[in-house]
Amino acid sequence: MKWQWLNAASWWLGGLLIIGATVAVLAAIGLAKYRQIQTAMAAPPPPEAPVAVGLATAEAIKFRQTSVVVGTVLAPRFIQLRTELPGIVTAVSMEPGQVVPKDQVLVQLDVRSEAAELKSAMADLKFAEAEVNRIRSIASPNAISAQEKERAEANLSRAEAEVDRLSVMIDRKTIRAPFEARVGLHQLHIGQYLEAGAPITSLEGTDPFFEIDFSVPKHIAESLKIGDRVRLNLGTNSAAVTPSVIEVPVVALDGRADAISRTMLVRARIDNPPATMRPNDSVRVVVEYGDLISAVAVPATAVRSAPTGRSVFLAVEREGALRAEVRNVVVIGTGDGTRAWIGAGLAGGEQVVAEGSFKVRDGALLAPVALDRVGSTPSLDHLDQSSLPESP
Repeated sequence: MKWQWLNAASWWLGGLLIIGATVAVLAAIGLAKYRQIQTAMAAPPPPEAPVAVGLATAEAIKFRQTSVVVGTVLAPRFIQLRTELPGIVTAVSMEPGQVVPKDQVLVQLDVRSEAAELKSAMADLKFAEAEVNRIRSIASPNAISAQEKERAEANLSRAEAEVDRLSVMIDRKTIRAPFEARVGLHQLHIGQYLEAGAPITSLEGTDPFFEIDFSVPKHIAESLKIGDRVRLNLGTNSAAVTPSVIEVPVVALDGRADAISRTMLVRARIDNPPATMRPNDSVRVVVEYGDLISAVAVPATAVRSAPTGRSVFLAVEREGALRAEVRNVVVIGTGDGTRAWIGAGLAGGEQVVAEGSFKVRDGALLAPVALDRVGSTPSLDHLDQSSLPESP
């Protein structure tokens, strides 16, 4: 019995030692973790990462309201060439795209019948002229009756008229260029029969300018006058080839409004147009009208839209660091597409975040890259990260 009791006591004592050792290890681990937490809480916060952005200075401007309409490019001289008389084509002296001088023969129809009749008429005219000259050369006024004299002069007039008629018919079958022009596409062949009024080709004048026709509401047209300038938006052509926006003068205004649309037709002129511009092209025409309006211009990329309205981020100095500050604004125009015009909420001279605003929050630390001018935003791809400011 004594031996069994000692054996049981040793088992209880061993268990208590194991439990005590386990509790001691857990207590030591808990103490270490507690000290780590206290140390982390006592350590200063990590430095704030700045946001790389492009900045621009808001510019106080004055502008007029604009209306953007679609205009049509027109050649000053453009015709659809057609036949006046029926006939068979005997010669084609033009090629598509060729520039032909004024009065050059383009198409010749068969005039053999008219030429033969003209030859006969010329003979009749010669005989009639000889008869009249003979009568006029007679010295005695009573040798020839007045009736014979009138008949001879009438025959001469008829002969002259017949020669003129046949000459006109031959000329109408000889189709010439009415002005220096560029020939359009055609499908003419020698031996082809053409009806009267059949289309031949188009002729586009080679004048060094185009006309732009566009319609504007009557109240806008009333503010325009001859000599005012409008802007043509030609797209995104390279500036090395041609500017994308060209100012052109207004050269004509229609005298009445359209009965259905209540708009008025206006015509502008563009000298030395780009080589890519062709007749019947469509261009965007920007027309300014009304009184001058005061506003503040910022890059369009600086304006953020939300269900609650539009806003911009300002770059302001706070405790020696540049930080973002959100500002609600009222946009009253979009300028030339690269700028936004602010009517309220912003003053000229304030710095706004023009690039990278989607990464910014109110109060964020900013790493600025100044822009040269409003609307020009450099890329941040090659920004030197070593130049970013440190967190205060």
